Amino acid sequence: MRMIRMLIKCLVVNLLALLLFIIDRILKLYFVENPTIVIGGDFFWGLLNFEFAKNFGIAFGILFTQIILVPFVVVITLILFSFLINAYQKRNFWEIGSLTFIIAGAISNLFDRLRFGYVIDYINVPWFTVFNLADCLITTGVIILIFDVWFKPKLVNKKSL
Repeated sequence: MRMIRMLIKCLVVNLLALLLFIIDRILKLYFVENPTIVIGGDFFWGLLNFEFAKNFGIAFGILFTQIILVPFVVVITLILFSFLINAYQKRNFWEIGSLTFIIAGAISNLFDRLRFGYVIDYINVPWFTVFNLADCLITTGVIILIFDVWFKPKLVNKKSL
């Protein structure tokens, strides 16, 4: 029974990651085709806009040469896949979910780099930065992974006492 519940939870997290990946790809293609459209503004009290932006760098617009960045992202993604396989073998749901989100976001942004030479960003928070749904997937995955690594050993240690 536990195994079936684990499989269902993993299926749900994989389908959610796939759905968010597809939504991200659709939104990126929409903003490539309509780069001058800005959605939001007054509707979100100026706190959030949806508009096309090219990101030639990495997180927060930090510039990095594409010659090094693309192979680096590919290698990191392959390493993450090996960690994901290991997480499935350990049946660690939180690690599976976090790595699935990170990989889905990384692949979506990698598609942009390979096709356009930059990542398409479209969520603009004027007081913060411009990002996309793939970045949200990566960030969410990293946060889940951090919580899993930091808090799980403490819970295991308390149970053993």
